[in-house]
Amino acid sequence: MLMSVQEPEKRTVGLIADPGIADAMANRIAARLEGVMEKLQEQDHQWDVQVAPFSLPLGESGRVALSDKVPRLREKHGWDFIIYLTDAPHYVQNRPVRSVISVEDASAVLSMPSLGLARPRTVARELAELVRELATGKQPAPPPTPLGRAMRVHASRQDAQNEQNRISSIEGLRGRLLLLAGMVRSNQPWKLVPRLSSAMAGAVATGAFGVFYTSIWSMADYLPAARLSLITVSSILILTLWLLLHNRLWEKPKGNRRRERMVVYNAATVLTVGFAAAVMYLLLFLALLAGSLIVIDQEYLAYQLRHDVTLAEYVNLAWLASSLGTMGGAIGSSFDEVKEVQRATFSQREYERRNMEFTISKDDVD
Repeated sequence: MLMSVQEPEKRTVGLIADPGIADAMANRIAARLEGVMEKLQEQDHQWDVQVAPFSLPLGESGRVALSDKVPRLREKHGWDFIIYLTDAPHYVQNRPVRSVISVEDASAVLSMPSLGLARPRTVARELAELVRELATGKQPAPPPTPLGRAMRVHASRQDAQNEQNRISSIEGLRGRLLLLAGMVRSNQPWKLVPRLSSAMAGAVATGAFGVFYTSIWSMADYLPAARLSLITVSSILILTLWLLLHNRLWEKPKGNRRRERMVVYNAATVLTVGFAAAVMYLLLFLALLAGSLIVIDQEYLAYQLRHDVTLAEYVNLAWLASSLGTMGGAIGSSFDEVKEVQRATFSQREYERRNMEFTISKDDVD
């Protein structure tokens, strides 16, 4: 007699993700997440992860408004579990948190910045642990060793607004450094460079003047590498400071723990803008080096410097000209769109989310 094979129960996970880096990560790990959940779950289930890219608003306290949206989302999509993957830092009870888990609503929020520079495999594992807790009610086991417990970067707490919810808060200096690294990553500073088109134009114009001005040739040949390095760092700092002040990027958070939030948010902003300024400097250096090699004849350069020249003299010339050009780029950045530059910071995105009306259109998910 043939025994009928029972099909495993199908369960769906709705993975809501902020458009941008969070959505890209969600789509990248969706298939991997299904496999990880099958290994973690004690019961035999067939998992289906559906990614939906849209943002949820933040409250004034920095908390994501998910719980009151769960019924509408579940009614529309029929998801068994709902997880919101956000690219913004998440604050609950004035604490930075990694995740908020509501077993009662079968929903959770995971803040990507809290994971630092985590690889897709780590993010998938973290999401699978959340789904496991939502499905079984079992919390993750604490580290078995004292060293493991001492190295933890998050702790389990009860949600004061809803005692049924569990909060995984970020703890210690290491946890906050991970948060800072994750915030810079979510800002995607490499995408800020194209928004600084006027700054780049001013830098190229100033740098090109330096390349073709013979006094700059002599100065670049005379200055030691240490002095050229100091000029480079100074020029990047000047451009970074100008961008911060001109575009009003310095934040002054309100409410409790505002000092901590001011330090974390502004440190992330400074690192984001500084990284973009450094990338712009590197691109400018490569452009000026190529231009000097093409335009300036080696014999003519040797005649002006009164000694034989090699590639090193061209590098030093482009090095100094790039530093001067970067300082000129600070002035050129005044013509860049302020709102575009502000989007490199979390304050602008949080402001947009807090004033965003939550609507689920028919086009949210195909």
